Amino acid sequence: MAKKVKKNRIVTWIHKAERFITHDLWSIHLEDLPPRLRWVFKYLRVFMLALKGFTEDRVMVKASALTYYTLMSIVPIFAMAFGIAKGFGLEKYLEEQIKTQFQGQEEVMTRVIDFANSLLARTGGGIIAGIGIVVLFWSVIKVLSSIEHAFNDIWQIEKPRTWLRKFTDYLTLMLIAPVLLISSSSMHIYLATQVTSFAQDYEMISYISPVIFKLLQLLPYVLIWILFSVIFIAIPNTKVSYPSGIIAGVISGSGFVIVQWLYITLQIGVSRYNAIYGSFAALPLFLIWLQTSWQIVLFGAEISFAYQNVDMYEFEKETTHISHRNWISLAVLVLSTIVKRFVQGEKPLTSLELSRGLKLPQRLTRNLLDTMVDCGLLNEVVTSESKNPAYQPARHIDQLTLAFVEDKLETHGFVIEPNTDEMAKVKKVYEGLAAKYSELTSEVLLKNL
Repeated sequence: MAKKVKKNRIVTWIHKAERFITHDLWSIHLEDLPPRLRWVFKYLRVFMLALKGFTEDRVMVKASALTYYTLMSIVPIFAMAFGIAKGFGLEKYLEEQIKTQFQGQEEVMTRVIDFANSLLARTGGGIIAGIGIVVLFWSVIKVLSSIEHAFNDIWQIEKPRTWLRKFTDYLTLMLIAPVLLISSSSMHIYLATQVTSFAQDYEMISYISPVIFKLLQLLPYVLIWILFSVIFIAIPNTKVSYPSGIIAGVISGSGFVIVQWLYITLQIGVSRYNAIYGSFAALPLFLIWLQTSWQIVLFGAEISFAYQNVDMYEFEKETTHISHRNWISLAVLVLSTIVKRFVQGEKPLTSLELSRGLKLPQRLTRNLLDTMVDCGLLNEVVTSESKNPAYQPARHIDQLTLAFVEDKLETHGFVIEPNTDEMAKVKKVYEGLAAKYSELTSEVLLKNL
């Protein structure tokens, strides 16, 4: 009996936790909470939204695809990096940094570097020219396009970069990455040398130099955070806020470092793989590491999306089940607010500003605005104060009566009319009611509401 009671309590607790995560967590106005509790609720929402996106966006499948593309393009990518480094006479430094950064995969990296140098030698040595440069550029652009496609899918963006933007943006990344990788070690050595020199000249510096050296040991991790943050901000074909990219960069960068440390320290399954694969044992281990790394990167993309858009998911369930009459009345409320500001000569508001001012869920506000733009009631305008579009009336304000607006909203979308006598009767009744309602509201201007 006691076991049954305990089991029922556990089941009840699980149901309560599930309801809190799926419903109660999203049905609270954060502005009504104390600052500390608001912070806890916000970051819990971000984590749950990222976790939900991780499963719904099939991140595991995307990571597998990116692992395949990376494996197929890794030699051309390294060849391109060494070609750029060779132009500055830094190919030896780049090779040392690659082996340092990819600890645990030295055997694989050695073979990849050999293949890359061989490819460089066949395509013109130090200067990549002709068909060779076309093949290398295409290989690099292909894998970066695959990464962008995965990120755009997470950010729900249908339009990718144009080929011109792909060429310019990706070329910039290809030029910066080898230089950043080489300079990371040089920066660490330079700063350590300067601190040692100052410690010898100034006695006060010598007291704090151990602390400075400890902080310098964090420099490689900071550079990884910066690299991941740049990826999350630059790769998606949309405007990603700096806080979203940085928070995702720190979390996923830390996860990447932990996985790297575990891989090097534990070397899980080495003896078993050696028995099966012999000298090729490094390859399956490298694939496991590569797959896990892409999962971490894509989860970071989910975190950046969730952090930037978490407010849009407030009252999400209520928003998707809102009644038609309530939806129409809220659309009229939003449009009348925009019209009144236009009459008073005030600046147009963005979706976020309207949502906060009217205390509406952001996702619902965006849906209302998008529908009214499609209906020809609103226009999107660009302002100097925000990179997000603002909204102004698309018609003369004296034309925007309650009857006109409701007719536009009611008739927006596809119409299905069965060719039957019953449908003709129903349609006639509703057209009569609509005509009477129009007579009552045709003089009611939104600017006067």
